Amino acid sequence: MQWLEHERYLAALDADTAALAEAVADGDPEARVPACPDWDLGALVRHTGTVHRWAFHIVDTRATERPGWDDLPDAEAPADGAGLARWFESGSRRLAALLRERGPAEPVWGWAWERHTGFWARRMAQETLVHRIDAEQATGRASAVDADLAADNVDELLHNATARGARAFPNLKALAVTGAEPQEGDGTLHLHCTDTPGEWLLRRTAEGFAYDEGHAKGAAAVRGTARELLLWINRRGPAEVEVLGDTEVARLWSEGLVFD
Repeated sequence: MQWLEHERYLAALDADTAALAEAVADGDPEARVPACPDWDLGALVRHTGTVHRWAFHIVDTRATERPGWDDLPDAEAPADGAGLARWFESGSRRLAALLRERGPAEPVWGWAWERHTGFWARRMAQETLVHRIDAEQATGRASAVDADLAADNVDELLHNATARGARAFPNLKALAVTGAEPQEGDGTLHLHCTDTPGEWLLRRTAEGFAYDEGHAKGAAAVRGTARELLLWINRRGPAEVEVLGDTEVARLWSEGLVFD
């Protein structure tokens, strides 16, 4: 898929930052996060705010190598919900402002295929979107996800997961082919957005997986709106999707594409 415009990602980052900050300010920081059972709401917000500060550091210093997590600016987060919300929102606003200033094409380090600021605009928008959904699930809220952004989320996950050496998808080895190559169609999964353009055929390989865009028949298919496919592929269910064909194949892909 073609990436969205740089400003579209930053507008989404701003909107989801506001929604996540509101959820923690009004909610209980100790509320459990259903999709991340080891986290409460406070830990979720501290994680997302720290990632924003890490991305800010990468862009601000024009890093050419992966930086550490030590000595990030303003890294100490308050414990109370209102203070935590302000801390989180201030870090995200600084990041969005810096990315607007630099534009999408400035060279910086990135952990997937791309090495430019556009990667971080897309990654931080999608990171924040998924964790906004987490916060809403923890606080009993629900809000819409624009179809174009949701379809882009699915595409971004697949795109980044195929990056060689990406450490963020520890379960990919479960998808790798061992022994003889599979016959055409074996173990393949077709993903299909029903409300906006977005179709992908996922194929197992010796290194994990590859994918092609477009309509094709797989051993299994998962169909639904872009929002529901986002929930399914990120394991933020329950997701109202239609699973066709080999359900075991669909389960294998769902478990293999877990983002750590």
